[in-house]
Amino acid sequence: MNFAPLTAYLDSFLTEKNLPMVGCAVYYRHQPVYEHCAGFANVERHIPMTRDTLFHLFSASKAATVTAGLMLADRGLLDLNAPLSAYMPEFAHMTVRTELGEGKEEIRRAENPILVRHLFSMQAGLSYNTQTPEIAAVREATGGRCPTREVVRAIAATPLLFEPGTHFKYSMCHDVLGALIEEVSGKRFGRFLQEELFAPLGMADTAFYLSEEQMERLAPEYHGFDAATGKAKSVVLKNGMNMGMGPEYESGGGGLSTSLADYILLVETLANRGLAPGGVRILKPETVDLLRRDWMDETSRHDFEAMGGWSKMGYSYGLGVRTLVNRERNNSLSSNGEFGWDGALGCYWLADPEREVAVFYVQQAGESPWWEWHGTVRNTVYACLGE
Repeated sequence: MNFAPLTAYLDSFLTEKNLPMVGCAVYYRHQPVYEHCAGFANVERHIPMTRDTLFHLFSASKAATVTAGLMLADRGLLDLNAPLSAYMPEFAHMTVRTELGEGKEEIRRAENPILVRHLFSMQAGLSYNTQTPEIAAVREATGGRCPTREVVRAIAATPLLFEPGTHFKYSMCHDVLGALIEEVSGKRFGRFLQEELFAPLGMADTAFYLSEEQMERLAPEYHGFDAATGKAKSVVLKNGMNMGMGPEYESGGGGLSTSLADYILLVETLANRGLAPGGVRILKPETVDLLRRDWMDETSRHDFEAMGGWSKMGYSYGLGVRTLVNRERNNSLSSNGEFGWDGALGCYWLADPEREVAVFYVQQAGESPWWEWHGTVRNTVYACLGE
């Protein structure tokens, strides 16, 4: 193994791609083989990026949410093929909104139930609209606190975009899944994650909201960063990513903060088919294979490809993850069945059980086209491994 090319490539991001910081960790054959951090977590305070720097995952949070949901399925507490209303009655009588053109629309009763697995696979018919009248009413009624379960009840009262199971739509499905985990486990979602997933993995720095000590290690979001001047269009430092809801909202779709040292442990666990580095089994091997299975029919796969663009070519969608189905279409050095996801400011992870590879790549920069280089990061890792 020779990781010099990967290190050189990542270091170039600080100037060529206008990133304030970058990090990457790799497991191979279930051992840590590479870790590199460069740049400043806090440019103004000249604080270097380290393995313990904290940052917002955005949609890369979904890995933890779907893992937690499948843990309940492994325990026999959650049936993926059951109607969602069996656990959350507010989803029993859904409606569907259809645009008729010329500003007209039709709202009718849904013919199909939302199944639990539709939340995982983004086929429930939900949207990512957090400004609906129903959610606005929750903000007002709770004084801006927005408890997760109350927001999800508002989502249930909003008409769907399509019949459940007929299309793929990237949406708040995993936020609803977080509320479902609360309902089934009897614990608040964040507490379930801490006690049942993060603590067994040794992930002490992953949470929806950070302590005062952890806030000292949180990297600001740099939007429109210019490496030549060291300035950004805006710098944002805030505790928690709650979709603009409130302090009691825990977003399963994008609310977690973490560190490079922490989240690679979850990624490696998935790459090892559910077996954590410390020897704790989190998921059954067959459940991880269920997670990365292609769950899309032709119509939904077309929806996914249209959403993902060229960077997702060759991939389809599983139970909350992209899953590689045609490596040639993406010029990928990973194996078919490699899976993972990314986040709005550039975090990226992949798990490849066949090749026994786990990768977690970190950046936190708005206005950067990270989808252009994730594939090169992936292929450079494999080339450095000699794979």
